[in-house]
Amino acid sequence: MSKKAFIIAIPEEVQGINEILGSPVFYAGVGKVNAAIGAVELIKQGFTEIINLGSCGSKKHKLGDIIRIGKSYQDIDCSPICAYGLTAFEGEAPFIELDPDLPGTCFSTDYFYHQEHQEKYSPDYLRMIETCSVFDMELFGIAKACRKYNVKLSAFKWVSDDGDFAQWEQNCAVAFHKVEEMLIAGK
Repeated sequence: MSKKAFIIAIPEEVQGINEILGSPVFYAGVGKVNAAIGAVELIKQGFTEIINLGSCGSKKHKLGDIIRIGKSYQDIDCSPICAYGLTAFEGEAPFIELDPDLPGTCFSTDYFYHQEHQEKYSPDYLRMIETCSVFDMELFGIAKACRKYNVKLSAFKWVSDDGDFAQWEQNCAVAFHKVEEMLIAGK
């Protein structure tokens, strides 16, 4: 039987709750590094299944949509050593597969994407923002830790913005309740 935990960036995404369906919630902090550290902490505590919940942006889906993630991509540029999205000297695919049956893709970046500041982003970054289902700042770090330690990972992302943060907190509250309903229903 698996020992399950939820990992979330910050309490504001889920109204500061401490557990979901009897499993603990761990707040890792914002960004891939904090997320990876948080995932390793959970793994060290003996959790064998990690579920990442969190807000995200999207250019493809509308506010409030819930996306289950099948593949996680990272924002890394080691050129000219290797192509954008690949970690130098690792020889791996440009993504980590969470579930081959799910079409959702998540691009984990180190930037808050803001639609009014396009000029500060590289063409490769903008291509990933446009082509992936959603973008966040944590999932790839969690996925990398889970893959290394052979821990099951799934991810539910809700679209809270499209690069405009005007109603982020309100959008998170509404969408998180939809995710709760999905989890209760076992989806």
